[in-house]
Amino acid sequence: MKIRELKLLYFRNYTSLNIATHPSLNIFFGDNANGKTNIVESIFCLSLGKSYRTKSDTECIMFGEDAAAMSCVLNKNNKNLDIMLGISNKGKSAKIAGIKKNKLTEFVGELNVVLFSPEDLQIVKGSPSLRREFINREFYQFSRIYHKYHLMYQHLLKQRNSYLKDMKKNPKDEISLTYLETLTSQLVKIAMYITRERVSFVKDIAKLAYENMLNISNGNEILEIKYKSSILDVLGVSSVSDAKFSEENIVELMMKKSFDDIMRGNTKIGPHQDDLEFFINNLEARTYASQGQQRSIVLSLKLSEIHYLKQKTGDYPILLLDDVLSELDKNRQLKLLDAIDENVQTFITTPSITDIKEDLLEKAKVFKIDNGNINVFLPK
Repeated sequence: MKIRELKLLYFRNYTSLNIATHPSLNIFFGDNANGKTNIVESIFCLSLGKSYRTKSDTECIMFGEDAAAMSCVLNKNNKNLDIMLGISNKGKSAKIAGIKKNKLTEFVGELNVVLFSPEDLQIVKGSPSLRREFINREFYQFSRIYHKYHLMYQHLLKQRNSYLKDMKKNPKDEISLTYLETLTSQLVKIAMYITRERVSFVKDIAKLAYENMLNISNGNEILEIKYKSSILDVLGVSSVSDAKFSEENIVELMMKKSFDDIMRGNTKIGPHQDDLEFFINNLEARTYASQGQQRSIVLSLKLSEIHYLKQKTGDYPILLLDDVLSELDKNRQLKLLDAIDENVQTFITTPSITDIKEDLLEKAKVFKIDNGNINVFLPK
């Protein structure tokens, strides 16, 4: 898939923008705070239906305006497809090929992206929520079923937690406990599906990342990635294939721990508590990995995402490299840039083009950005 044209209206610092893009490599450079990242952010929004930079998408609307819009012409399976997303204080509107999409699950997955930003470098040592977000973001792009079930899980979890808080006044009321068990059973059904899917995903992505890490480290570092499931941990098993991994067992276990949940007012077991673990040469990366090794792990993951999405969807995703080259040393920069396949349309933002190899610049369409103004730049 390739973006042929990108249009923005009142998005961040762009009053109106219409650019034709290169099918392989697009480079946006200029001083910081001039709008480079806004380009990448808009493409991400057209993919996932939301920004990766803020929890409130209304922040994407230009100051003083009521709404923002972004659209692109996507060439997919040799056909052009119009994708549009609008954001206002009243909500969002989305269209694919002129057809309105009422649910986010109907919109996400048409345009697939892999984003690599400086924030991703926190995946190894940052909070578990970052690692869960990494997994969910990947799933949303190729499995609308997972997306739907994950949203259902979040809704049921919110319901259960709210009920736990209400029960704190009378934690041993029999009628209340019966209803709590019903809520728990509903939650567990979906939790089991999510856990199975995530375990399978991590197994596949770990194989790809293992190969990428060997290449990046010139064969010196072995990367292992494991999925840490709170459900499997409390059951005392290591596999979702184990007979103990059953709805009956999990519900029984959660009800045994329900008094603790009631006292805390939240649910301590489930996919919302799960995590990813990284190991380099059998040492836990979160504790022992150097800063350089952490960067190599994330780089391995990002390259793996590209090929994983290709395997799942039959098409290469679009690669978004947001101001990340300056965060990598020369060796890792070269490994990343060398790994970019011409079939992968890539958007790079960078303060300067001096770090980018001349042969890449010759193949690319280069844009100079100055305070929201974009001009095609012809390297000498």
